[in-house]
Parts: sequence; structure tokens; C-alpha cells
Amino acid sequence: MKITIVQGAFIPVPPILGGAVEKIYFKLGQEFVNLGHEVIHISRTHPSLEKKETINGVSHIRVKGFAAPKSLLVLKFYDLIYTLRTLKHIDSDIVVSNTFWLPIFFRSKTKGKIYVSVERRPKWQMKFYTNVSKFRACSPMIFDLVKEKIKPKYHNKVSYIPNPVPFQLKDFSTEKTNSILFVGRLDKEKGVHILIDAFNSIPKHISKNWTLNIVGPWEAAEGGGGLVYYENLKNKKGNVNFAGSVYDQDTLSKFYFESKIFCYPIQDGTGDAGPVAPREAMSYGCATVLSNHDCFNEYAVDEINCLRFNQSSEDQTAQLASQLIRLMTDSELREKISLNGRKVFDDFSTVKIAKMFIEDFQSVLNE
Repeated sequence: MKITIVQGAFIPVPPILGGAVEKIYFKLGQEFVNLGHEVIHISRTHPSLEKKETINGVSHIRVKGFAAPKSLLVLKFYDLIYTLRTLKHIDSDIVVSNTFWLPIFFRSKTKGKIYVSVERRPKWQMKFYTNVSKFRACSPMIFDLVKEKIKPKYHNKVSYIPNPVPFQLKDFSTEKTNSILFVGRLDKEKGVHILIDAFNSIPKHISKNWTLNIVGPWEAAEGGGGLVYYENLKNKKGNVNFAGSVYDQDTLSKFYFESKIFCYPIQDGTGDAGPVAPREAMSYGCATVLSNHDCFNEYAVDEINCLRFNQSSEDQTAQLASQLIRLMTDSELREKISLNGRKVFDDFSTVKIAKMFIEDFQSVLNE
């Protein structure tokens, strides 16, 4: 079959400026090709990338996009302009949409069936997606939320396929260090401030030989919380290292490889649907601490392959600190959580998930 993947207006592919969804579909597109299908991948232009090129069998078409603005209203307007620019490039069997407007404006019945990949909490726009052939939810939580946003007669159009771990494991031939890692946007909804407060509250005789590494962008243009939030984080001090944005996959993987503990303390109200970073960390054997947010429930089993804490509790900082202390001081527990977590890589491999997508695409074409 012929598959067109349409990314949003703000991040190029390959994901040289980051972007979890862009990273996922960059790898999935190549696996679709390996499974014998034709793939066109549409994304925004970038000065370092050709407007048209082929990468590992995937034909990339790049359309003029935008840097992400601070205003949500302006962002939606930019995304509309970009989406209209993509329409002339679409002529496929399946059109995978990762944009807000494409399911509304793509109406051709002869140039492809719209397959909406829902990667964040669905909102009011879902009721306007009346010509969509399939809503693909990236987690069981999103599966249920999509059904809440659309009419019951469309519920049979909703499927669940998890996000893959979008890389191959590498051996960097180094030992794990006494380091705790966070990877993601530096934003309140990610709970980075909670993590730093928890780490700094740990008694010095336990934490003195440990480092907290924070990897990710703080700039609002890249989805971060902005300069004020970043300065507040830095003012908390402690043995905390801010590494900034890391977009090179090998460099990022080395952080995972060398870290004993990973923490992803996202908060209530987050738009996260199926975060990839925890699965990446678990794949590399990081003993992982997660909040009790529903988006982790498809793979995170408390006390088995991770430890969890209640982000809705008033004493969440103390709860998180307690879980970190357990992993920092109990090597047997840390090893158990690490070994069980590594199984996530096989459960969510790109090859396995790509086959699930192809089966879902075929079911759409068979309708």
C-alpha cells in the first residue's frame, strides 16, 4: 500500500530539533518500507535539509513551516497555513495525520483515507473529524478519551496501538554511574520542579555521591516553560546538572545507558498521552520512578518494573523522595526494577508496532 505521513508545522524530520512524535514516525516510516510498502513523509522545511530526499527508502517532502510561537492562537493559525500547503502533495491509500487541521480540510475520497494519530489528550476538535476513517489512540487512556469526544456511532473507528521505542539499543561500554536522569521538556506539567525539590530533600549522606541530570529544552519555542521557570529551577541549586536540549540519538542514549535511575514525574493536567522517554530509559536498564498518571498504565507495574508515587497528593515531593531513596540505597531492588524494565524494549519494538499499524491500515482499506 501507499502511505503518506503528515507531521506538524513546527518540527522537521529527521527530528534534528527533537520531537517525540517526529522521532517515532521517522522510524515507523522506515519499518513500513521494510514491510514492503511505499512511504511518503511530509514535514516542515529546515535550512539543513533538502526539500526532497529519500532516507532508507522513505520519500521525504518538506513544506514551508514555522518556528513555534508562544501564542496558542497564532500556533493554530500557522498550523492551518502549513496544512493547506501539504494538501497538494497527498495522494495515497492511507494518510496518517499528526496535524490539527488536516482531518478537517482533507476531503478527497480518491487520494487517501484519513488515519488520525492521537498523541495528546483529545479536545473539542474531534467532533469536526467526521470524515476520518480511523482514530488511532497511543494509549488505553487516550482510547477512552477519544470515545468520550466523538459520537457513539463512530466508536468502531477507534483503535489502540502503543507508541514504539524508536531506536535500536547500543552498547557504550561504560559503567552506570550514580546519576538520576530526567529527559523531556522543562515545564511545570512535567514536574521538573518537584523532582529537583525531592532530590534536594534527600539526606546528604545518601545524596552526596549522586547527580541529577536534567536533559531537555526550557525555551518556550521548544515547548519548555520559559526563562522564568528555568531560572526558578536553577535557583533551587543542589547537585543538579542542566544538560540542555539533546537531539542526537546516540548522545541521548548514552545518558540512558550511564544512568542508574530515571524519573518522569508528570503532573495532573498534563497533555501527555503516551510518553516515550520512560520506555527508552527502561529499555536501557534505568530503574524508573513514575507518577501515578494513567498514561503509564499500559506498561508500568508498580514494584515490578518501576516505582510510582501519587502526583495528586499534597506530600508528593516527600513520596517521590522516598522512592528515589529506596533505589539509591537498595541495589537489589534497583537491579530487579532495572531487569524487569528492560523487557519493555521487546514489548514495544518498532518492528512489532509497525506490523500492528499495517494491520490497522489494511482493516481501513478493507472497509
